[in-house]
Amino acid sequence: MPAPHAVGAGGTRDTIEVVGARTNNLRDVSVSIPKGRLVAFTGVSGSGKTSLAIDTLHSEAQLRYLEGLSPFVRQYITQRNRPQVDRVLGLGPTLAVDQRRLNRNPRSTVATLTGIDGHLGLLYSRLPRLGPDAEPESDTGAAPLTSAHFDRHTPEGSCEDCHGAGGRWQAQEDLVITHPDLPLFEGASPWYAKWRSGEHAFVPALAALRGVDLGLPWHSLPAAFRHEVLYGTGDEAVEATVDIPNKNETARMTYTSSQPLRGALAEVERVFANAQTPSAKQRYLPYLRKQPCEACQGSGFDRVARSVRLGGLTYPDLLEVDVREVRRWAGDLADTLDARQRAVGEPLLRDLGRRLRLLDRLGLAHLRLSRGAATLSGGELQRTRLAAQLGTELSDVIFVLDEPGTGLHPADKRNLLDIALELREAGNTVLLVEHDPELIARADWIVDMGPGAGRLGGEVLVCGPPALAAAHPASATGRYLAGDGPRLRRTPRPVRDGGDWVELRGLRAHNAALELLRLPAGRLTCLTGVSGSGKSSVLGALAAGVAAALDGTAADTVREVTGVGGFGWVAVVDQEPLGRTPRSNPATYSKAFDIIRRLFAGTEAARARGLDASWFSFNTTGGRCETCAGHGRKLVDMHFLPDMWVVCDTCDGRRYGPRALEIAYRGLTVDRVLELTVAEAGEVFTEPRQLAEILAALDRVGLGYLRLGQSATELSGGEAQRLRLASAIQRGAASRRAGLVVLDEPVSGLHPSDVQRIVDALDLLLDSGNTVVVAEHDIPVAASADWVIDLGPGAGPAGGAVVAQGTPEAVAGADTPTAGYLRRYAAGLPLLDASGDARR
Repeated sequence: MPAPHAVGAGGTRDTIEVVGARTNNLRDVSVSIPKGRLVAFTGVSGSGKTSLAIDTLHSEAQLRYLEGLSPFVRQYITQRNRPQVDRVLGLGPTLAVDQRRLNRNPRSTVATLTGIDGHLGLLYSRLPRLGPDAEPESDTGAAPLTSAHFDRHTPEGSCEDCHGAGGRWQAQEDLVITHPDLPLFEGASPWYAKWRSGEHAFVPALAALRGVDLGLPWHSLPAAFRHEVLYGTGDEAVEATVDIPNKNETARMTYTSSQPLRGALAEVERVFANAQTPSAKQRYLPYLRKQPCEACQGSGFDRVARSVRLGGLTYPDLLEVDVREVRRWAGDLADTLDARQRAVGEPLLRDLGRRLRLLDRLGLAHLRLSRGAATLSGGELQRTRLAAQLGTELSDVIFVLDEPGTGLHPADKRNLLDIALELREAGNTVLLVEHDPELIARADWIVDMGPGAGRLGGEVLVCGPPALAAAHPASATGRYLAGDGPRLRRTPRPVRDGGDWVELRGLRAHNAALELLRLPAGRLTCLTGVSGSGKSSVLGALAAGVAAALDGTAADTVREVTGVGGFGWVAVVDQEPLGRTPRSNPATYSKAFDIIRRLFAGTEAARARGLDASWFSFNTTGGRCETCAGHGRKLVDMHFLPDMWVVCDTCDGRRYGPRALEIAYRGLTVDRVLELTVAEAGEVFTEPRQLAEILAALDRVGLGYLRLGQSATELSGGEAQRLRLASAIQRGAASRRAGLVVLDEPVSGLHPSDVQRIVDALDLLLDSGNTVVVAEHDIPVAASADWVIDLGPGAGPAGGAVVAQGTPEAVAGADTPTAGYLRRYAAGLPLLDASGDARR
């Protein structure tokens, strides 16, 4: 390891010196990191690279900034809230894009995430008033216009009818009655398949009143009766005696009531509006479709935003075109500005153009500015945030980028590398947390962590140029840099035309438009294609379509689904956060903690005190610390800054009160159990069998390094996804019927040496008779699949079609970008050449 650099002649350090870092699994790490370089933090998943780069360096920089604000802020910053490190020298301001903190706010869009909406709001509110054809302010209805008039979430900018929502959820007849050729209570309607509201029992009474036989198919019933069932009886009351079984099977409750029927459609909308939680509302969404507001045509904007034009487009119109078209619009607009407009418009258009170019270079030119954050893939969302952070002209800043290559097709990696190098050339330091050997090889310097994960990691193996890591015998990353890393191993399962196939017809989702999607049942299918080609859209439509078919309902994105007769369930293994508070963690999500709490309740000490399993929950009153309500931390309102979690002073972050901590199981208190890693817990809890199997499943998908009580807010999208995969494996093994498991980029955030674990886990699902479909950029995973569906040919409007399909060998022979990389991988060639250019 090189000796620490001295303070330079200019009075500033040319290195960042970390001394005694012990954050998370770091083991007293001391390291010297050169500034003004592209530095890659590498190592197997869970080795400590994120703990060093983000949880130590970036967190320390953030706290130093907060300390300089005011005494009010400083009172909440204690030593317990600081990263565990003796000292950090030479640390300047940092900007980080952390993949564990991805914004899924329903109001967030590509425009808001990147700050482009602010630039456009200023352009639309300023330039029309300065132009030669400017209308009097009275004609626009505003005096004067502000950027708030172009924000549909403000009183000035929102539509008066829908208040910015763009429409409302309305129940639809075709979603309530899905199989009109069947009787109403025997399959015609999923709404009437279960008791979903009090009106359910009044339908037979109405049928008796009208002399209608409910045993006949729905479409053969009198039209007037069908109308009353769906739209109500108006003012006419219907009397019915309702017989409801009680929880006690021997008792029943009967009551008689007389009331008009609202009708199924109005009843669906009523219960949906009254649902108090997102999960409750989710139960009723299958019967509803969002209908655009007639006043604003679904845009959510007021008349002003819909009438003011700039460069030939209104603001709502501009939000509905992709980034590539917005770049063209901005260039044309700059050429038409007069002298007065140029003074205001040119600075705004210059900064706007820089952000749009970044989105384009990061493989996001296909996205519409109005595209919601919740609809983006994990990789798209992270790169959108990356564009926001990099869209500035800063220098002497430390940029910390957490796996920016996630979700990138190999063809798009050259641009990412160029952007990182440009940041370096502008006088910045770029700290890149990355697993991709071909990106790591282009770094100036490597900090390689390891040698293993969790308690087996946390040490610096290599601190030096990439060649040093390539020669290190204990470095897993070094083996791949030297070209000696093991290739992915999997025995393909044959796909025969005479086998079972799942078929979807009329699939429409975002840019994907497929008249027929066909994939083999009981096999591993991989969706491939360049970034933005429609993989995530097709994957989501597949899951929704099959789930709807199993429920007997209709899906907006798919017209017809066949070949799922043997299926019993669908699991979506995505990268959505598990929870947004410290309460959710691997132990609670996997249900392991339910069993652990019962073990504690079964101890002699707990029985003597009359304590049950709920007493050991940190989510309910009992043994938990009431000061922090079992969080272990408290949320502090920072007013003009984001809220901040600080360690609880009462329990010192242990979540429990003194009485709970008196109880021990196998020498461990309950808070100590939550501090165990999954691998450590597997050694402690070899029984009961159910708990051992849960822990083994978590370890099998590469999460042995996670602490059982680690907050879900600290997990990356890939870690959250692998937790879901472990649950799907258990469900697949336990279920009597086969299921469909869909995974979006399952090996993102994984070191190449860890990818084998995930592929082996997918084979476990297949062994249980399940069908697995993944959307993936990783070429080794695609090459090991049983069937490949390659989407494209390009991104956005240029994508969304099947350009090749078949076995990996068959697709490799096609003329597509992915095919070229499959050929290079089969030939044992690097995917990128020495200059970083992608080759086919």
